Amino acid sequence: DAFYSCLTLELRQPQEVDHSDLTYEQTLQRSRESVRYLRQGFYPLPVHIICSNTNITQDQLRSTINKNKNNNNINHNLQQTDELGMTSLHLLCLNPKATPEMFKLL
Repeated sequence: DAFYSCLTLELRQPQEVDHSDLTYEQTLQRSRESVRYLRQGFYPLPVHIICSNTNITQDQLRSTINKNKNNNNINHNLQQTDELGMTSLHLLCLNPKATPEMFKLL
């Protein structure tokens, strides 16, 4: 299993949570937070945006990576995480249109 030792993915595995003790207001607040995250998307993380796009091409990914180099340190951009702790690699792994060549770019 290629992701056996990936601690970040291990942290993202669903845990059994008992929500029965949540009040209506707490449940509503969690819903609002989820909607806000979904609306906000991955702003301002352009590599995340392109990696989650199901119309992605290898050239688009390469171009986005090159445009967003941070003082010639691309690793900084590729290691950034969104609010859920996901990197661009995690999102590319979830993308059904991803190719091996795209993974090599990351």
